[in-house]
Amino acid sequence: MIEAFATVINQTNGIVKVEYTRSSACGHCEHESGCSIKSEGESKQQIIEIPCNLNLTIGQQVRIGIPETNLVRGAFLAYMIPLIGVLMGAVIGSLLDSVQQESIAIFGAFAGGAIGFLTLKLLSSSKRMAHYHPVILGEIIPVSHHV
Repeated sequence: MIEAFATVINQTNGIVKVEYTRSSACGHCEHESGCSIKSEGESKQQIIEIPCNLNLTIGQQVRIGIPETNLVRGAFLAYMIPLIGVLMGAVIGSLLDSVQQESIAIFGAFAGGAIGFLTLKLLSSSKRMAHYHPVILGEIIPVSHHV
């Protein structure tokens, strides 16, 4: 399970909006401030919406997580669905091209890629793909130190 800590910023109708700090792409590197992978101006704060039935308050800390296998499968689908659309569009475009110009195949590739991205967007919002989204694992109970 890949976990992160997040802060509740809104809760309405069983949907909790949380904000968390995204870690660097390569893990926890001591050279993160001068890393060439991270683009300048890129915000590390991310806001996501998660279905939740817990009674949470704004500002409360929670643990969110997603199983590693679901993350890998989701990333695979995110890359492969548009790629398959591009390839299918290019093949169909080249089959329809009677003049043997590449322009129809190129247009088919762009159209297939667009259809692939739209398919991915529709699939990601469907309930069948809900297990690829993060879940709230629990509340973080603040610890008070008595001296």
